[in-house]
Order: sequence, then structure tokens, then C-alpha cells
Amino acid sequence: MIYDIDSAQTKSGTPLILIFSRIAFLIYFFFVFGASLSGRFPNANIHIAWLCYLVLIYIFAEYLYDIFKRRGIDLTFAWPLLFTVYCFHLVLTLSGGRDRIPLLNRAEHFASFVLICYIVWIFFLKYLPQKVWRNHPYYTALLVLSVTSTLGVGNELVELLYDFLLGTSLVGHQYDTSLDLLMNTLGCLLYTSDAADELDGVDLGGRRII
Repeated sequence: MIYDIDSAQTKSGTPLILIFSRIAFLIYFFFVFGASLSGRFPNANIHIAWLCYLVLIYIFAEYLYDIFKRRGIDLTFAWPLLFTVYCFHLVLTLSGGRDRIPLLNRAEHFASFVLICYIVWIFFLKYLPQKVWRNHPYYTALLVLSVTSTLGVGNELVELLYDFLLGTSLVGHQYDTSLDLLMNTLGCLLYTSDAADELDGVDLGGRRII
């Protein structure tokens, strides 16, 4: 018998994948907090204020999940993907890659926004009226691109605000912000351009979503 972790639930009805994701996030936050105090990562660029921002994003994600769940919209699939985005960021932060290896920072933004775009795309695929979706796939692609791009701009504004108010160094030198936004956009375009052509969408492996 094949055990489907995506649909498995506890007796109370909570998806197992959600429970595992919450445990993973808890371990993640404790690890980052410990790393910020231990000094074991000399190249790390960790600020407690930035950790608080990541925690707030997680809390907001939980809030959105609860709102949509009450309306019959299941976003459980998004949690492992969101955790993957957090892990990309952790590797970059601990390695000091933004300043030492700028290409790694570009790759993080590109990969993260492919995943974020996938989450937003599936949301619209499942819950937009199907007539709108089938008759106007490129309109849907533009809408998804707009939403994900807005998230990227918001993140850059938060970095700027942190640097201004708290004296951090989250905004890189010269064209860092512009390049971040460019890679965000390219990551979104990579997914939406293929997905719009398929009408029913494509997953990250190029397979059609039915």
C-alpha cells in the first residue's frame, strides 16, 4: 500500500505535512537564533531584527492559511515550499554569500521566486473561476507575476527600512537591489511563461497539473 503523505491527517484532521512543516520551522528559528549568538559562523550576516522579520512572515503565513482554510481553500501544499525558500536564505546568510559570492545571492532570489510563483500560480489555478482561467491564461500569468513581483519589492523595502532604522547592512552595495528584483522577475517569468502555454499549468518538473 502506498502511503500518501500529502493527504495524511491526524485524528483531529490536521494534515501531517503541516505538522512536519511547523516542527521544521520551529527547529529553523531556534537554530538561527543560536547561530546568531554562538559566533560559529564567522561569515554569517545574522541580525536578531531580521530573524524577527522572518518569524513575522511565518506568523502571517499561518494567519493567511487559517483564513483560507475557513473558506474551503487548502494551501497545505505551500508549507514545504515556503520552508525551502527559508532554507535557501539560511544557506546564503550563514555563508555570507551575499557579499562574498554575489552569484549565490542572485541564485537564491531566482530559485526562491520560482517557488513563490508556483505557490501563487496554484492558488489561482485552483480557486479562480475556471472560465477566467481557461479563456485568459496570459491574463492569469500577468496577475501571478504582479503578485509575486509585489512581494519582492516589499521585501527590498523592508531591507531598506531595517538598514535605515537599525543600522543593519541588509541592502548590498551598488546594484544589489536592482539585481535582486531582476532575478525575482526572471524566476517568475520562467514559471509563468511555461504555465500559461499549458492552460492547465505545469509543475516544477515540466509535468502538467490536472
